[in-house]
Amino acid sequence: MHYFYPMKIHSIALFLMMFGVGLVSAAEKSPAFVAEFPKFEQLFSQQSRQLLKQELSTGKEGINRFFTSDEKPSHVPGVQLSVDLLQAANRVDYTVAVESLYLIRWEDINPQFTRLTRDNFMLEIYNILRSVSSLEGIEYYSASQERMRTFFEECWAINNPEERKRIPDPLVSSIPPLDAVYIHQKDLTFGKNRSRVEYQSAENHFRMGIVNITTMTYMLFPIVGKENMSMQFLVIPTDEGIVFYGLNTVKVLDLPIFYKKMESSFSNRMSALFSWFQNQVQHSL
Repeated sequence: MHYFYPMKIHSIALFLMMFGVGLVSAAEKSPAFVAEFPKFEQLFSQQSRQLLKQELSTGKEGINRFFTSDEKPSHVPGVQLSVDLLQAANRVDYTVAVESLYLIRWEDINPQFTRLTRDNFMLEIYNILRSVSSLEGIEYYSASQERMRTFFEECWAINNPEERKRIPDPLVSSIPPLDAVYIHQKDLTFGKNRSRVEYQSAENHFRMGIVNITTMTYMLFPIVGKENMSMQFLVIPTDEGIVFYGLNTVKVLDLPIFYKKMESSFSNRMSALFSWFQNQVQHSL
């Protein structure tokens, strides 16, 4: 209807529509309480920030760093629960490990999340991590088969490791400082297994840790012993978006000839778990 206005007014209106409204919309992409979160640049070294920027600029989702037992993680966020994450990861006398770092910017997150109050926002993010049944069906790229494969064909919470009765996702109405649940998983590579999932919360971030409590086999051969695979994650809202950090430590046969395949497989599994979380914050609610 702008054509009913004089040209000058029309031009001003068009300018405001193109620039003024756009600026308002950009400001609304982050939550009103974003100032309560840590600054991204204060959580990571300059080297980590530059590498993440470089990876993103080449079209990658983030950093996936494969390393062996003679090395240590190098992109650990500077937050309280990183101490607990490292302790949990190092309980595995790992042969190989993968460290992952991703950032989901606020503009890529469902606005229904960012419009919540701070407490409700944190509760929703925490309950995403507890929605273990939503892991069922996620995919990863199999290096050995050179195609996409289902990560978990089955995944659900169980009442305990002995009875193994399926229960609903253990969602909560308030966030506990520490909690644990047990899950059943059917991995198309390692078959059926059970894991213990530990959840830990701090003032403004969460840790999720998945540790196998059954031996993982491949074609009937034991590959990963009980409690020899630890997948640890941190979810940290920041001023720039939500950080998703992962550290997967695994004790397997120390055969360097297989390192390249292990690097691809474990890195892509971490990528699959990130994609699962990203999909939840983009499309759930």
